[in-house]
Amino acid sequence: MPDQQTEREPGRRGGAGGTALGVWAIKHIISPLDRRLYRWIGGRGIALGRSLAPRLLLTTTGRRTGLERTVPIFYLRDGDRLIICNVNPGFEHPNPWTLNLRAHPEARVRMGATSGTFHAREASAEEVTQYWPRLVRIWPAYQTHFDRSGQRAIFVLEPLSHHALAGGGRM
Repeated sequence: MPDQQTEREPGRRGGAGGTALGVWAIKHIISPLDRRLYRWIGGRGIALGRSLAPRLLLTTTGRRTGLERTVPIFYLRDGDRLIICNVNPGFEHPNPWTLNLRAHPEARVRMGATSGTFHAREASAEEVTQYWPRLVRIWPAYQTHFDRSGQRAIFVLEPLSHHALAGGGRM
């Protein structure tokens, strides 16, 4: 099923998100600010210049604390399934949300003003082959980091109920 989202052109590389400073800024400044803005304005994107890739808020259960942790993440939609990705840039510890999903695969997703509960599983080799080029188009730094580290985690989120973010169309 073709994706109805705007994807970036192939060949565009990681930009600031592909550098150690860029990764630090995204982790410590941009993501916390984005999470707050997302909730405040109902998920509508804010962009200066180029429009942002589609984002959702992912809430996982902390594998050690049991506390809820929410992060903004780029995503792809494949019918009623959502595809999310994390690529370790090679100079950081694994991203906590990936470890949390592996330990507790049930997660909440918010897209705009709509939310739902999903079950996460790691993508199969065939799904990685299918989704990777599209993921790189929406965030070219994924390829930059993967080339450097060889580490990536792609998850498929499947709704636990039929009304979770109903429709499979663009939100």
